[in-house]
Amino acid sequence: MRLYGKEKLVSLLNDTAAENRLPHAILLTGEKGSGKRVMAKYIAKQFLCGAEPCGHCPVCSKVDSDGHPDVIYALSECQGKYTIDRTNRPHTVRDVLESVAVKPNDGDVKIYIFEDADTMSPQVQDTLLKNIEEPQPWVRYIFLCENPGNLLTTIRSRVTEYSMPECSPKACAECLVNEFGTDPSKARELSELMSGNIGKCLETLNGGDEVKLMELARRCAQGIAAKNGYAVCTALSELSKRSEYAGTLEYLSGILRDSLAVHAGTELNSCGKAEAKSVARSFDEAAITSMLDKLFEVNSKAQSANLNLALCSAYLTAELL
Repeated sequence: MRLYGKEKLVSLLNDTAAENRLPHAILLTGEKGSGKRVMAKYIAKQFLCGAEPCGHCPVCSKVDSDGHPDVIYALSECQGKYTIDRTNRPHTVRDVLESVAVKPNDGDVKIYIFEDADTMSPQVQDTLLKNIEEPQPWVRYIFLCENPGNLLTTIRSRVTEYSMPECSPKACAECLVNEFGTDPSKARELSELMSGNIGKCLETLNGGDEVKLMELARRCAQGIAAKNGYAVCTALSELSKRSEYAGTLEYLSGILRDSLAVHAGTELNSCGKAEAKSVARSFDEAAITSMLDKLFEVNSKAQSANLNLALCSAYLTAELL
């Protein structure tokens, strides 16, 4: 599959691999749906197939289908949660790392992929440190995360970090049409709505959580337009995960930006165009700009400072209205 919108990063990796200089430990950063897992598979194929993977040999096919014995997904092995305490879980990060001493089954290297690496506790990260510093010659590590600031400095200093490039809405729409058979008009609409994020588009098409988050953002916007703080707080109270909270505020920010676009007479692109118009009727540009500042402030603190989400919601509602 073509890596839409990632051509520059692919070119850099291809050149690095051709010179046999791919790092033994790589960190891929980017928002949810930005293609980190797809890129990790591409790098795994570079290690196992060649500098420019063919994409159709048995090795590439196994990597694509998650069936290659030398590509290990640590989070799956740990049953969805990174831990080092064997008393609570049958499989831990230590169990995964014990297998690094075993040579590869099919290829020359074994690749360990750590998804959601930013959810690992400092203790778990410490258990990885020695393995990253002094790896077995046949071992490679790929870490994926949204918030690299959650990783220890000692970890980040020992990996080579690549930020996932943004995909344009045009390239995103091409991907949806060419690779997934999406109706062109629906693909264009979704691509604009999701700002070129292919993963979020696919989740929306499959009826995933993104639909829920957009609906909650629209409800928040309706409450803002009606100057009804209870409605805003009630909608936000349905969110229990920080990732969902951040996603909802992101969509709400898009609606508020569309409200500014209404005042400016420019095109609307958010998931709540009708709600944006209602907000624009209730508030002037200065008030909406202040709301956007508060959204950014609360979202940043909720993610970085590990604040209670219910308190964040109450504070945000009071500040918005």
